Amino acid sequence: MQIVIAHSHLNPGGVTRIIESQIESLPNETTKVLAGSCSSPEQITSRGAEIQIIEELNYLENRKYGDREAMKMLHRVHKKIRDQLPADAILHFHNLNLGKNPIVTYAVYLLAKEGVKVFNHAHDFAEDRPANYQFLREILSDIFLQRIGEVLYPQLPNYQFGVLNSYDLERLQKYGVQRERIEWLPNPVKFNISENVMDKAGTKTQICSELNLDKNKLLVTYPVRVIRRKNIGELILLSVLYSEEVNFVVTQPPKNPVEIDWYQKWTNFCKQEKIPITFEVGNKVNFEKLLTASDFCITTSYQEGFGMVYLEPWLLNTPVVGRDIKYISRDFRNDGFIFPALYKQINTPESNADFKDMDINTQMKIIAGIKSLQIEKEKIFEQNEVLKSLFQKVESKTIEKNKKIIRNKYSIEGYGTKLQNRYKKLVGQP
Repeated sequence: MQIVIAHSHLNPGGVTRIIESQIESLPNETTKVLAGSCSSPEQITSRGAEIQIIEELNYLENRKYGDREAMKMLHRVHKKIRDQLPADAILHFHNLNLGKNPIVTYAVYLLAKEGVKVFNHAHDFAEDRPANYQFLREILSDIFLQRIGEVLYPQLPNYQFGVLNSYDLERLQKYGVQRERIEWLPNPVKFNISENVMDKAGTKTQICSELNLDKNKLLVTYPVRVIRRKNIGELILLSVLYSEEVNFVVTQPPKNPVEIDWYQKWTNFCKQEKIPITFEVGNKVNFEKLLTASDFCITTSYQEGFGMVYLEPWLLNTPVVGRDIKYISRDFRNDGFIFPALYKQINTPESNADFKDMDINTQMKIIAGIKSLQIEKEKIFEQNEVLKSLFQKVESKTIEKNKKIIRNKYSIEGYGTKLQNRYKKLVGQP
């Protein structure tokens, strides 16, 4: 069999890293990767896979399309994908149901109806993103007169699914997908730790020097590309609450043009209020060294597909704290993971709402109020007891326990075995 892995793009980020890991986990399979764009093709070819760029796979501009225009696009993308599939191929498509390109989603559905074996690897769902779901409705229902549920979750034995967590496993079954057609496939967690990385204290001294930060403060890193669901306003709130003890840094800016204006509002706000968060440090220092140097990694995200940030930093002896996403963390906790300081919400004296649910102007008003001393920090700590212990030292035995679980439960070898077994089911092998 030949495995053809496809995704809308291969920009640096979570899905691209998983695709690279999949290629590594399948050393005995012939693999080809299809993508709408790829900034670093050598990241794929160096792992032994062929890459083909099909521009039509990329995110589709969210606008109104005429019937004839949409039909031409469908025929074109259907043919281009079909031409890349040998007779024995399994088409392993990532994030097909996100709703960013309904034409591609429909084309793959039609290929499956023609007998192509499809493995739909679901990281995110349009059902969680109203604008994406509306886009699907406008293309699939209004133009192609299809039921959305049938296209996204077809009842075909040659169309199977991979999910990242138990929550999405249950979700797919509610959508009518039979359990035997779903593979629970948690992402592999790996970090090629370089031998030349110094100990934490030495690396922190180096990184703080490069970033012009006070090495006597805690270094807390949010290893993220900033988009709205990463909830950056909440990190800025925490940075003001902990301004005397902690240096906060964030690794990457957004790539999506839709997110850039919102991101710039926050970075301009930080400059205006003299809030010393350091943004875009991933473009300034080595990522592995940064995570090694950090006293903590933090996440304020309120929506994730898998939640790699909860796991990966532990391998570099860096604890993870921040906002708890229960449907994500429950799987890790069931494996025995210990999270010393995750909070469920942040309340403020001005509102009964969780801070994450406030609009950007309200969030900025509260942060500016704390900065100007109009809002007392102590009152926020009184309302959110867990924040008082957010950056308490984590015992080494906790770190070692979590590292052991990652190695045992989330290895790339075990991941490859699960993939192979699912592929065999798709082609009918015992």
